[in-house]
Amino acid sequence: MKATELKILFPGFSYSGNLNVEFNRIELDSRKIQKFDLFVAMKGIHFDSHKRILEAIRNGATVVVSEKDITVPKDILLIKVSNSRDAYARISAAFFGFPSRKLKVVGITGTSGKTTTAYILYSFFNRVGIRAGFLGTLGEDTGSGLIFKEKFPPTTPDAFYLNRALSDMVKAGIKYVFIEVSSSAILFNRISGINFYRKILTNIGQDHLEVHKTFQNYLNCKLKFFEGDIPAILNRDSLFIEDFLSVSRTFKTYGIKNKADFMAHIDKTDHSGMYVTLSYGKDYVRLFLKARGEFNLYNFLAFLAFTRGEGIPLSKIEQFAANFPEIPGRMNSIETIKGTVIIDFAHNPYEIEAVLNYARQIKQNRLITVVGAVGWSTVEKRYNIGKVASSLSDVFILTTDDPRGADPDEIIRDVKNGSSGNIVVINNRFNAIRKAVSMMKKGDVVAILGRGEEREIHFRNKTVMKSDEECVREILDENKN
Repeated sequence: MKATELKILFPGFSYSGNLNVEFNRIELDSRKIQKFDLFVAMKGIHFDSHKRILEAIRNGATVVVSEKDITVPKDILLIKVSNSRDAYARISAAFFGFPSRKLKVVGITGTSGKTTTAYILYSFFNRVGIRAGFLGTLGEDTGSGLIFKEKFPPTTPDAFYLNRALSDMVKAGIKYVFIEVSSSAILFNRISGINFYRKILTNIGQDHLEVHKTFQNYLNCKLKFFEGDIPAILNRDSLFIEDFLSVSRTFKTYGIKNKADFMAHIDKTDHSGMYVTLSYGKDYVRLFLKARGEFNLYNFLAFLAFTRGEGIPLSKIEQFAANFPEIPGRMNSIETIKGTVIIDFAHNPYEIEAVLNYARQIKQNRLITVVGAVGWSTVEKRYNIGKVASSLSDVFILTTDDPRGADPDEIIRDVKNGSSGNIVVINNRFNAIRKAVSMMKKGDVVAILGRGEEREIHFRNKTVMKSDEECVREILDENKN
């Protein structure tokens, strides 16, 4: 890409040095710089790569983006910006020819429900013959099928990777793209330069304070995403919904409790799903939704609001509801002779409470919960996980989750401090699952929460590879013999 193109596209940046250079890649790591690269210097919490600018130039960088006034050789182009992260994202979008402008990109954000809502929209459009892409916690589909990812990747990828993925989707002939938008992606400008077609809010609870420090900062971050004219679909029952309604200029709402454009009522629930009545405008329809839990009805309502807005016939929506896809790691259930094992990604107090409240509705005997907390989480979050899990469970087995290099015993201690009642502490997660499954009696529900479909547990000196579901199925197979 020619540097002169950047000056035309981004006249607000300050340019000095050689404008006649070109660059072949964009790189953040000075050690990975190759000849004819553009290097972006950033200041983070624990680093400042402005100190690496000369190293990047020695390694071959022809363009440097910096927040600071520095002196560079005359044959180098220096681009001075006020926010390197924002500039990095916008230049990345330009580098790939602004691919989001050629797609219908739908951004889904909220404390919980992002993955399910994005995944069911992605699944539906592909089922009805309209090519759709996916980017989120589960993985990505840029045109070659869903590829699952591990190693605790960001929910929303890095800006350069994100735009490259969108560019691949354009080449693959994809029309709709469903992206989970995390609060960190908004805070750190990963989505700057992305042209969104629609935006969806699932709900708001307390999470990620290890990044945002205060709940108000977290809320403000989410609100920022909905500012402006992009049409939004908002959960009318969410906490702080009035704040979102005040910043969104164009929106439709959905809900169960409060009056909204798209509403639902659960008429009956059985082991296979829910019979619900939907209402929007003057229309009423009764259908069967092959999903369980009120939280899944909210996800379906967001889906309904979007698809009806796109003119999708109701007959196709009804057919999809009756064949609702199972989302990997989200409310996956295994039926045993004695009872039900639920495996879910719920990893914050808000999500854990929702899943356990549902489990309490379907249990005929006891609710046995296995859960812990991840590394990098706040002490307050760990405390509240213990409080919620112990108060809603008949038996609470406290264990490790993914320490991510932190001290597992310290994490468990913090969770235990918030707990009360019948607590069993088993540090080894798979031994904890074994204990829960082995103690099942007729009519029990075992809820194994926190990791969903994830297979990697990262300790300081090792990585353990096994999913919760693999562990459960191994135990059940052993008991058959």
